[in-house]
Amino acid sequence: MSYLYRFCSLFVVIVSTALFVFPQDAQAQSLMQALERVNWAKSNNGLPDTNTIVRAFATSGKNLYVGVFGAGVFRSTDNGATWKVANKGLKNFDIWSLTVRGSILYAATTKGLFVSLDNAQSWRKTDVLADIHSIAFLDKTIVLGSLDSILISGNNQTTWQASYRNNRNWFVKALVANGGSIFAGTPGGILRSVDAGATWQPANGGFRYPLDVWALVANNGVLFAATADGIYQSTNNGDTWTATANRENTRSLITLNGTLYAGAIGAVLRSTDNGASWRVSHEGLPNLNIWTLAVLGKSVFAGTTEGVYEAEEVLAFGGRKVNVGSDRVIAEPLLRATALTPTPDDDAVEEPLTKITIEEFPSDKIHSLLNYVFFDENSAYVPLRYKQLSSNKDTKDFAPERLVNRETLEVYYDILNVIGYRLQQSTKATITVAGCNAQSGFEQHNTEISMRRAQAVQQYLAAVWRIPASRMLIEPRDLPEKPSKQGETNGDQENRRVELYASWDIMKPVVLTDTLRDASPAVVRLRPQILDTTGVLRWRVFIEQSGKVLKRWAGIGNSSLPHYLDWYISKKQNAVPLDTSVVICQLEVVYKYQSKPVSSRLLTIPVESVSIAEKRSKKTNDLAKNRYNLILFDVGSDRLSGVNERIVSSIRTTTLFATTSSVRILGYTDAVGAEDVNLMLSQHRAESAAQTLAVTPQMVRQLIIKGRGEALPLLYENETPEGRFYCRAVVIEIDTPIKYD
Repeated sequence: MSYLYRFCSLFVVIVSTALFVFPQDAQAQSLMQALERVNWAKSNNGLPDTNTIVRAFATSGKNLYVGVFGAGVFRSTDNGATWKVANKGLKNFDIWSLTVRGSILYAATTKGLFVSLDNAQSWRKTDVLADIHSIAFLDKTIVLGSLDSILISGNNQTTWQASYRNNRNWFVKALVANGGSIFAGTPGGILRSVDAGATWQPANGGFRYPLDVWALVANNGVLFAATADGIYQSTNNGDTWTATANRENTRSLITLNGTLYAGAIGAVLRSTDNGASWRVSHEGLPNLNIWTLAVLGKSVFAGTTEGVYEAEEVLAFGGRKVNVGSDRVIAEPLLRATALTPTPDDDAVEEPLTKITIEEFPSDKIHSLLNYVFFDENSAYVPLRYKQLSSNKDTKDFAPERLVNRETLEVYYDILNVIGYRLQQSTKATITVAGCNAQSGFEQHNTEISMRRAQAVQQYLAAVWRIPASRMLIEPRDLPEKPSKQGETNGDQENRRVELYASWDIMKPVVLTDTLRDASPAVVRLRPQILDTTGVLRWRVFIEQSGKVLKRWAGIGNSSLPHYLDWYISKKQNAVPLDTSVVICQLEVVYKYQSKPVSSRLLTIPVESVSIAEKRSKKTNDLAKNRYNLILFDVGSDRLSGVNERIVSSIRTTTLFATTSSVRILGYTDAVGAEDVNLMLSQHRAESAAQTLAVTPQMVRQLIIKGRGEALPLLYENETPEGRFYCRAVVIEIDTPIKYD
């Protein structure tokens, strides 16, 4: 039994016992009611038992209306406690939105616009037959957002005309009037009309990229747009937009009496200062999109694909407090998670996270070896990040073929052992060990430190791998043969190195038959929030499974906490969840003068796995996912030459491209230099490798040749010189379907 379960059970027993002993105690009863109301609670009494997809709310007086997609309209007169069907005369039950104007209730459906003049007791169909998503009003003009078009009527809905059309299958999801203008939200951004809907122009200035706009509202003359990149606002009637403090992936947005409410994934947010700050409420909500919101009386209502959830506003946004052992009571921090699914265009769709699926794939891998060992400033000791065996006795357990379940950079850190092993196997092979320095500061013209660096490598190979000194030529230099830029921190780091030169048999890549463990979703996005920002010393967010840390972030002070943290699950194969135990995530905050850290509630993510053995036993279709990680280029170069040209040529001669294969040739750079220059450089690198590989679109099912530049995630972190070198690369990915007989 888990600790959390025991704690919750004990808590319930204590509270229940207190109420049993003092049944007439009004304070105890109030306490129990408060405890029951802190969480959001499902309020589906009278709604369909299944497929309760709530996409629309509307309020009128004490009436609360809900549109259940596929089931029509329901009305509540008791603040959402019970619902009654209200579909008389309604010919279509697929409801996108509900809008009240005066005494008229409008229902936007997939097959037209319906209106009710009697609080949804009956409905009549209008002449509009289009798939309507959104409704807005400007004086006597009514505006409808449809699929591919915007419809307007200025004569009490007797005639309609299309004032805007496109052929992109874009739903106009949101409409709002502000002053004399009308704004429309689409998957490609915002349109604005200043002539009562007659003509429309884009109004996207200030957005980071074209945004899918889900909702629009006007609050005290300020416009707000709900997008996947958070909520943006415009104070100049849509001329420019700026991001608010809410960077959640937001689906719904309403305003009431100057207060803004936003629905994200598994959370509702509220702002009482026009978007400058937001409070988050999520306790009891499912980890699903909040499609629509309503406020009636003291309650807030959220519409999800599981129905209606309701919470008392004061309790939902009051903020739970945690006493950490001093006079100060601190608000508990929040942590939530969503899933990011990559698209072919390198974008990502943010969706609710329900589980992580780990699937195994057979994989051939090539790990190129960078023939450098880097040293710290003024140091001749091999850094500890390089794997070093203690003695010759340990070498019997080492072989390059055992370096499975590792990324290329991790394989590289065993470079001295790979070279030692191969020199042992090839008894006549020799190697040149060239020590270099940065030619700056203490290392200026200091070939002595260059010599000692070379000797450090030579001595390790001699002592541990028993390689005779006669087979290792020591050569001290100042700068390397192809130096990085002098006088800059990165360049100096890269020049403090030992260069290793030997035959192909010694320096060839490590080739492995391995198992690739791929995750779906590819990325988990964590959204941490520190509610009590006074006196924050430091914070950390961790992801663990069965006591093993899979990922960790940390920072100093509240301002260093990002809006979100992305966990690229499969990036490090040794940090992919190993079994089906739940993954747990938590945010810890350390405050000044507090003896203990304050933690968010544990966030748990279920894990399921699909093994190769399972797929073979069931004879299901599979993929062979071959990955060739290649160090190909000098700094700033897109020229393929030398050893690296031989590597690509060997792939060409040994790899049989199937017509069913998908081939991706992806170019990368480090994060140094101008982003646009790096993007172009990475594209040229990918094209250079593709030309040498001699693969054409006619040979395979799909061929992608793409430069990613320094786009996130970087192949490797750039804090170390080897990390930057391994980013100046091309990665070749070949996915080929296989069938098990």
